[in-house]
Amino acid sequence: MAPSPERLKAHEMLSADITRISKQAKLPFRTLPDLVNTKVRYPELIPLLIDWLKNLDGRTPMTDPQDLAKFRENLARALTTVDAVGTEAVPVLFEQFYLNPPLPPINSHAVGNALLHLAVPSDYDRMAALAVDRSLSSGRAAILEWLIKQRRPEGLEIVVGEIEDPSVRALGIKYLRRYKPLPAGVKPKVERYLDDPDSEVRKQTKLTLQKLPA
Repeated sequence: MAPSPERLKAHEMLSADITRISKQAKLPFRTLPDLVNTKVRYPELIPLLIDWLKNLDGRTPMTDPQDLAKFRENLARALTTVDAVGTEAVPVLFEQFYLNPPLPPINSHAVGNALLHLAVPSDYDRMAALAVDRSLSSGRAAILEWLIKQRRPEGLEIVVGEIEDPSVRALGIKYLRRYKPLPAGVKPKVERYLDDPDSEVRKQTKLTLQKLPA
């Protein structure tokens, strides 16, 4: 679907801000898409991106929920960079999960992925709260991955519990095998999904069971 005139106008407004700051900092960026999949760092642009994400509703002519959700997704992708660690980006990203109307999972995946890269151990309690909120559906999948990376037994317990939810089951089972060493007690909680109707769940179950103690 082609972007609406309102979304195009919003991108034009943001591009003007990006261009202004980039020129001052001698950076090559001019648009939001320029900031995705680049190896050039842009710390000077992080405060601008945070401000846009935090105040998006009042900054642009966009009113359509799909327009706003897609724009928030793109801002989250641009904030998925090392220079956003330790900034206000993390609390603003947390807020994206509880907007009204809520972000659809297709858009909130990018928010979860940003938190996967930016959240630090002191964010554990808020990340754990997101992980167990099943109203967020598959948009919280990357949060489960973050919990596994923390190597905390209570985080492992959360992920094991959340594979009961079909929306994150396949990825949750996949992430489990990254936890080392996996305790033997996990095996019966995983092998019940060997006959799951979802072929990806069955695949990930078999692969994870190969990593579990007998």
